[in-house]
Amino acid sequence: MQICSEKASSLDLLSVVVASLSDGYGLDSSTGDAFVENRLLIVVLSIVIVVLVGCVAIFFVWRSSGRKPVEPPKPLVVKTQMDTKEDQGKKKALAEEAKARYPNVIFKVMDIDEYATEDDEYEENLKKESLALFFLATYGDGKPTDNAARFYKWFTEGKERGTWLENLQFGVFSLGNQQYEHFNQQYEIVNMNSAKHIVQVGLGDDDQGIEDDFSAWRELLWPELDKLLQDENETGASTPYIAAIPEYRVVFVKLE
Repeated sequence: MQICSEKASSLDLLSVVVASLSDGYGLDSSTGDAFVENRLLIVVLSIVIVVLVGCVAIFFVWRSSGRKPVEPPKPLVVKTQMDTKEDQGKKKALAEEAKARYPNVIFKVMDIDEYATEDDEYEENLKKESLALFFLATYGDGKPTDNAARFYKWFTEGKERGTWLENLQFGVFSLGNQQYEHFNQQYEIVNMNSAKHIVQVGLGDDDQGIEDDFSAWRELLWPELDKLLQDENETGASTPYIAAIPEYRVVFVKLE
């Protein structure tokens, strides 16, 4: 018995497969013979199909790579320690205007005392922030308000933290009175470590007129936030927005 030492070619294997399929599906022998005789054509067509599929795949990969990945909304945290209704109105007005300007941005407005339940959480939470605005206030001779006392104690008495805030960009509007011995000292405390200012600090002076100071600071803030938060596909100026900020009330009391 003579054993053939020659290896079967790909075309021979394809011929066998086609012949088997024709027998299995009840096709007549002439149909199978036709496939076998045109096996070269079948192979050519198969190669063409593979090439076309590859080209389509490459096209979609190229198209998707050319698109800029959609970035998740950037959070903007507005932390406040203000106590009076007038001061709370400033924070609320700023947050509402920011939401109108940057509809795709996530805003979190919270009291600084509620930002962490335990002192150790302050550092853990702040490290996660990329952009924050602080509204600070002082009273008496420049001390922090009651709802910020725990934060300031942790911040000033804690361990040396080095560059732990290097990823944070922030802005500060501080309220005080030049009659205090330490005017807006709380801002100086927060102005530590390696965090980056996005706008110069706003120093509100209750002795002169906080409303004017706050309005001037807001005008400096919006252009800087536009650079960070405005969608690149948007053109033109931001949506105009006029926020109603409660003014101080003057009450005349008639003495008996």
